[in-house]
Amino acid sequence: MNHLFAFISASEAGQNSNPQSLIQRLNSKAGEIVYEISETKNKDLLFGSTIFADVGGLSASNKSVFFENEDKSCLLFHSCIAPSDLGDPQLQADCTSQVQIAPQLVQLMNNRGGDFIARVKGSLVYMGFDARQQYLHVGKDPFNTASVYWIATLGGILVSTDLRFLALMADKPISLSQKGLASWLSGFPNPAISLFNEIKVLPSGSRLQINRDLREQLVQFWDIAPDNKIVLADQQAYSTQFHALLNNSVAAACRTERDTVVSQMSGGLDSTSVTALAAQVLQGQHKRLLPLSHIYSRAQSCNESDLITEMQRFLKLNDNLQLDVDGEDNRDFLSLYPTALESPGTVLSPRYVSELAIVQANGADVLLSGNGGDEMCWGHSVAYTQRLKEGDFSVIAEVLKACHSVGMSRKQAVKNLFIKPFLPDLLLRVLGHKKSGDLSEGFPAWLTPKAKELAQFETQVNNPFNYQRDPVGFNRYQSLKTTATYNAVRSYQQLSQRFGVEVRHPFFNKELAEFTFAIPAKQLIQGAYPKWLLRNSMSAQLPESVCWNIKKITFDQHFGDLVRENADAIRSLFKHSRLADMELVNEKTLLAEFDRLVNDKNYPLHVDLLYAILTYSWLHTHFPEK
Repeated sequence: MNHLFAFISASEAGQNSNPQSLIQRLNSKAGEIVYEISETKNKDLLFGSTIFADVGGLSASNKSVFFENEDKSCLLFHSCIAPSDLGDPQLQADCTSQVQIAPQLVQLMNNRGGDFIARVKGSLVYMGFDARQQYLHVGKDPFNTASVYWIATLGGILVSTDLRFLALMADKPISLSQKGLASWLSGFPNPAISLFNEIKVLPSGSRLQINRDLREQLVQFWDIAPDNKIVLADQQAYSTQFHALLNNSVAAACRTERDTVVSQMSGGLDSTSVTALAAQVLQGQHKRLLPLSHIYSRAQSCNESDLITEMQRFLKLNDNLQLDVDGEDNRDFLSLYPTALESPGTVLSPRYVSELAIVQANGADVLLSGNGGDEMCWGHSVAYTQRLKEGDFSVIAEVLKACHSVGMSRKQAVKNLFIKPFLPDLLLRVLGHKKSGDLSEGFPAWLTPKAKELAQFETQVNNPFNYQRDPVGFNRYQSLKTTATYNAVRSYQQLSQRFGVEVRHPFFNKELAEFTFAIPAKQLIQGAYPKWLLRNSMSAQLPESVCWNIKKITFDQHFGDLVRENADAIRSLFKHSRLADMELVNEKTLLAEFDRLVNDKNYPLHVDLLYAILTYSWLHTHFPEK
């Protein structure tokens, strides 16, 4: 989608804060940015869409919508919603486009203020002015792929879904935030923490409102509620309800005026589930589904070709688009994963570009992914411990039986799941262990004490789950807020604009999240099978070889080999002393870990080392040392 922006100046401000100053700045950057202004009747407001010239022009496909009513209330938004998603039966009408929905959204905002977003289902990111209450409202649905940033500049407040745009428009240089850098270096980056001191970022599940005096207020409108529990009659009831929620989300993600939808289809459970459901939805609409598969020809541990072929046969799909992602053409790590200004994890990979070009060439403007399946369906191993604490003694035999299937020592499993968790914290600390639920235990060794303190106390997620009472909820919530999956999601979002393609992720759905966090832990993992509920609910729509495959494909080998092949270039990045000068990184310890990876082909590449490499690359690209 095209990026959205809104600028509000104080009603009593001087001429230097008039929106015209922003337009003048836009005009001065005409060679760098393409923009479109949405005219309003209010002289203190400015709305518009932007895109950088090196990305392309404003796309007519997936374009934003602007509407202003007679009382000067207005809304600029991008959405994938139907009238039934508005949460107000009085407003629902026979609308076939987002343009027709626009007046209803403005009316909903006038009726309910900024809280209207809490009632809306589906994908929505918006910036709107409520003329009655004199508030600028900004928000998005909790799992929207767009990021929203704002900065005080030019005598007002500028809001945008593009951080690069804010940096370009700001009247003063932006500076690096040590808190933000520590969050990334810790291996648990919190998306709600900005990498820049002057720029703020909208947390998931929160909305922003700004009054005419430029007073900002963050309001949380949604979160996972630990006290929300769902207990159904039997296994079939859980599977039926879960299947309905996922199917509804996939159906919504398939909305497009085009006749073709492309869906990523590896041999894994998540993307195959989305593809199978999408095939059924589109068949009923007499539209075509094209699966697109990533092929790993070099890293055999990542190769899922046999399962992809089985899926294609099972779903009776005649065509299958394929992209070789680890061929010989380009093995330069830094050019394969160039970082965007948004974050070290947002990479503008040419492989993503090739994939989006394939989607565009096949006449589609929607690409579906299986991203979010782990976060919504994966059952953390502490579920076994939690079940025993709740009196389910059958879990012991269940785990012992599963050990053989997953190649795990029974002795080790019993120690980790059924003995150690029951020891008092005081005894564990005497034995040298950290307190249960202490996330600092997972910090990499190269973080300095200063960085660890920043990461632990300044940037940690506010987790509403109590680790002692609900360790499954605690760990799943932590993963939901800091997952590396968001890197892929935001990378696609950054690159898809130039192709007029929207990448949608049906698993990242509010209703689905609420359901899977509320059901018993046993539904998420049983025996040797994580994602038990997803497997059980999709068993009739997937081949058994896919649905009940317990081998989890990871890409450690692919990334590890790539890093080893580029060891000299990456080591030169580590010579830059900025992070050491900030007292955030112990360079000697970091280089020792990197050398261990390079010298031992069997040593896995851990995500925290990958984050360190990307953070150094990000700094070198966007803030080179002089």
